[in-house]
Amino acid sequence: MTTTLEPPLEPVSADEVYVHRLEPRRRGPVRRVLLGALDLWCATQGGLLELTRAGDIVVRRRSDGVEELRVPLVPGEDAALALDQIREQLETQAPDEFRSRWGIA
Repeated sequence: MTTTLEPPLEPVSADEVYVHRLEPRRRGPVRRVLLGALDLWCATQGGLLELTRAGDIVVRRRSDGVEELRVPLVPGEDAALALDQIREQLETQAPDEFRSRWGIA
């Protein structure tokens, strides 16, 4: 009895290849202190604490966790909306199409 090996199936959508999530923005200690002081000053003037809460949407390969894309969120931007937009693109686009759209090599 002979068995034939079938080639592995290609991923249909980018969400089979990538995972995305909101991650805190990378900052050094001096920048963290400076932004914290600015947030405190804004709060005393009736503003919002938005500078230290900003994050990035990070897209990583499922296979090894390597970061492929980092999209910085503007302070005050709706992170849930941005996450939904990336999720929708991952679910509806082929991996090559997603990489091309975002300039991922």
